[in-house]
Amino acid sequence: MKLGAIAALLLVSSATGVSRADTDTAYVEQTATIQALQAQLMKLTARLDALENEKSQTITSSKPVVSARGAAQAKALEGIKFKGDFRFRQESFDIDGQADRHRSRLRSRVTLLAPINEVVSVGFGLASGSSDPTSANQSLGAVSSSKQINLDLAYVNWNVPNSDVSVQVGKFKNPLKRVGGTGLLWDGDVRPEGVTASYKKGSLFATGLGSWIDENKGDADLILLGGQIGSTFKLENNVSILFGLGYYNITASEGADSLFGEGDRAFFGNASNNNRVDANRRYLNGFQNIEGFAEIGIPTELGKVTLFTDYIQNLDADDFDTGYSVGAKVKANKWSFGWEYRDLEADAVFAAFSDSDFLGGGTDGEGHILKTGYALSKKISLSSALFLNDRNVDFGTEESFKRLMLDISFKH
Repeated sequence: MKLGAIAALLLVSSATGVSRADTDTAYVEQTATIQALQAQLMKLTARLDALENEKSQTITSSKPVVSARGAAQAKALEGIKFKGDFRFRQESFDIDGQADRHRSRLRSRVTLLAPINEVVSVGFGLASGSSDPTSANQSLGAVSSSKQINLDLAYVNWNVPNSDVSVQVGKFKNPLKRVGGTGLLWDGDVRPEGVTASYKKGSLFATGLGSWIDENKGDADLILLGGQIGSTFKLENNVSILFGLGYYNITASEGADSLFGEGDRAFFGNASNNNRVDANRRYLNGFQNIEGFAEIGIPTELGKVTLFTDYIQNLDADDFDTGYSVGAKVKANKWSFGWEYRDLEADAVFAAFSDSDFLGGGTDGEGHILKTGYALSKKISLSSALFLNDRNVDFGTEESFKRLMLDISFKH
C-alpha cells in the first residue's frame, strides 16, 4: 500500500511539477492523519462497548422504586377476592282461575372477601331485588324505573385456632345443608342474621345457628335456634354418602303476629303464606321442627347420579305438620338433569323461608319440579325449571300451579 501511495504521489508530482521532498512530506502527513483517525475510532468503539455493558447491568439489577404509601396499599389489597354473578330469566305462569302471565327478571350479585389476618376474614355482598328474604330477583318493567340494590352479606368469619371450628357473625350465607339443593325448608336466597358455628372433622360435621327473625319493641322476639349434625363419607368406587339430623325452634312463634298480614302488613306483597292463623292473623301453632336428610352420589359411565331425600315434622302442630322431598340429579359432561317431588303441609315449616318458586312460595302444596342445564363454558350456562304443582291442598280452593323458568347465567 505504501509503494502504491508513493507511486501515485510521484506521478502527481511529476505531472504538476511538485518536488520529491514535498511528496514525501505529504505522505508522512497523510499517514499520521490516518493513524490519528484510527486511534479515535478505537476509543469511540471502546466507549460504546462500555456504555452498552453499563446499560445491561443497570436493567438487570434495577428494581422498581415503590413508595412507602404504595407498598402499604399493595399489602392491603393482598388476598382480597371479588366474585359475582348475573342471571337473566324469562318466566311464564299458568294458574287456575288467573290469566296467563309472562315476565322478565334479572338477578345481579357481587361479593368481596377480605382477610384480616391468618384466622379472621370479612365478607361483604350486594344484590339486586327487594328486601324479600327469599329472592334477589328484580322484575323488569315499571316504566324502566331504577332498581334496588340491597345489602346481601355482611359478616366476619373466625377460624378458631387449633380447632376444627369456625364462627360467623353478621348476615351470612345459610350454613345448613340442603340435600340435592332442595328448598323444602330454606330458599336458596335466605341469608340468616345472627351467629353460626360449624365443626368439621373427618366424616363428622355439626352446625349451630342463632338467627333473628323478628325483633319486636313491645312484644316477644322471634328468634331461630337450631342446627344440624351428621356424617359424610365415601364407599368403594367413590360412592359418597351424606346423612344427618336437624332441629330448629322459632321462639315465641305460637300466637305471634303473622308476618303475612293484610294490606300494609302484607309480607313483601303476599297476603297469605298458608301457615294457619286465627281471626287476628296470629299463628295457630309454633314452629319446632325435627329433620332427617340423606344424599348418595354414584359415579356412572354417563356421569354422576345423585339421589336425595329430606323429611320434616313440626312438633308444635297436631296436624298438617309434615313435609318431605325425594329427588334425583344427573350430571353428564356439560349437561345436567334433575327431578324432585315435594309434599309440604300447611304448618310443616315456617313458610316465610321456604322455596319462593315452588307453589309461588309458602306451604300447603305438592308437585313435581323438572330441571335441565347446559354449560356453554366454565362461566356461562343455560338452565330451565318447570314446576307442575297443586297448591291449597289442605285448605282453601285447590288449584293447579304451573311455572316455567328459562335462565342464562354468567359468573365473574
